[in-house]
Amino acid sequence: MSLTEKQKKVFIWIVFILGVTGFQASARDGEAVKSYDLGKIQVSADGSKNEILHTPSGTFINVEAYKSPGVVQNIGDILKDNAIIDLRGASDLVPEPDGIYMRGFESRSFVTAIDGLQFQKSGGYWGRHFVDYALIPVSMIDTIEIIPGPHCSRYPGQAVGGVINVRTKEPKHHDTPEIGGDIAASYKSYETIDTKVNVNGGTGGFDFGLAWQDYSTDGYLRNNDADISSISGRFGYRLPSDGFISAMASFARKDTGWIVKNDPSQPDYDSDYPDVTATSTTAAQSPTREKKPQYFNLKYNQPTPVGLLNLTAYYYYDDQENHGKEASGRFRNGYPAGVYEWQTYGVKIQDEITLFKGNTLTVGYEHAHLEGDWDDKSGFNDIYVEDKWELMENLNLTLGARYENIDIHWSNWSSTSWALEEGKYKNPLIQKKYIKKSYSHISPKSFLTYDLDALAKGLRDTSVSLGVSELWSPRSGYCQV
Repeated sequence: MSLTEKQKKVFIWIVFILGVTGFQASARDGEAVKSYDLGKIQVSADGSKNEILHTPSGTFINVEAYKSPGVVQNIGDILKDNAIIDLRGASDLVPEPDGIYMRGFESRSFVTAIDGLQFQKSGGYWGRHFVDYALIPVSMIDTIEIIPGPHCSRYPGQAVGGVINVRTKEPKHHDTPEIGGDIAASYKSYETIDTKVNVNGGTGGFDFGLAWQDYSTDGYLRNNDADISSISGRFGYRLPSDGFISAMASFARKDTGWIVKNDPSQPDYDSDYPDVTATSTTAAQSPTREKKPQYFNLKYNQPTPVGLLNLTAYYYYDDQENHGKEASGRFRNGYPAGVYEWQTYGVKIQDEITLFKGNTLTVGYEHAHLEGDWDDKSGFNDIYVEDKWELMENLNLTLGARYENIDIHWSNWSSTSWALEEGKYKNPLIQKKYIKKSYSHISPKSFLTYDLDALAKGLRDTSVSLGVSELWSPRSGYCQV
């Protein structure tokens, strides 16, 4: 019996782990057991963080403490366990772009953010943003915040269904030099192998973390295999004023096969895979997709006499290279063979001011620029304000508003093929393939919460909330070029 390359990987890892464990065990066996009287010990350390914290305004998941039935390969494996999150991918073995729905809304109608800054790419404001959760390293994440509904003025009008905000780890102070890490490897059905190596540590105010991950699977459906590798690093410094500055970089490579037809009535039917008839892409086309995204993040947090100042900036580059034979000029989802590139950069400045006890005023400015192939551009400049009031011990009110100023290059080109020279203008009066339009609007937001703890013991940790906010988006411009 011969082993496949993936099975050899698993065997090597098992031998390595058993060897390390055996070495440690033999070292302990050779030592004499000693006992010491340490006297009276008082534990003063803080208790461990809650795995999941539910509040009226949102759910907070502590990623490091989170317990999952299986191995967490990406944050989608954590999100799918939440009641308001729905995984719509073909399977959970191969994470797909925009494979998460929130409260029934697809990715165009809720916001995914990293450190409070919206994560997206070009394709029109209401185009598919292709948020790929496989490319956000789990080891760099501190918490995941899930905010239901459109009542938070810190996020744009696209957040109709709510917000998924991923908070990366902050640098911590080390009293003595520290370095540590862990290695993990797992194997499960469909030749699925996941290997992770994490190293972290620091000295004084300096803190760092490094992570490498390699994931591969044959997938559940035909031609749905995947190979994903990523390397990430974060470096930070804890300032004497209790603020911090940190930077993170992540590089990944993701090679996947597109699902192909597996029809029992066709001569190329493969009984080893489930039946698939909803696609026209065939196994003979051998369609694959390669991506090499890059993500950079910079954070600065500083307490000041006028509040807690926070600055976040990011740069995101993504490309997509499609391979295989085409049928009628297109693959599944209409993508032709070729290379496509997108890049996005954004910045957010925010100040949280405690005016007096029971009141916090937050003001901020957010800017983003999105650019893709074919002069596909968009961007926005937003200003927001949020005022939180503790009206009574159990009654809290949040009032806010967001001003959005958005520029979008809408496509004015209608084509029956992917050759740009073949087609016609949707609006023949404007001889441009992309038309720039600008939109602006102010949306008020409000959220009232009453805690029921004081009414009865059975109502502990129970509350009722009422949100009244205006929904707005430039969706109408999509058809009016």
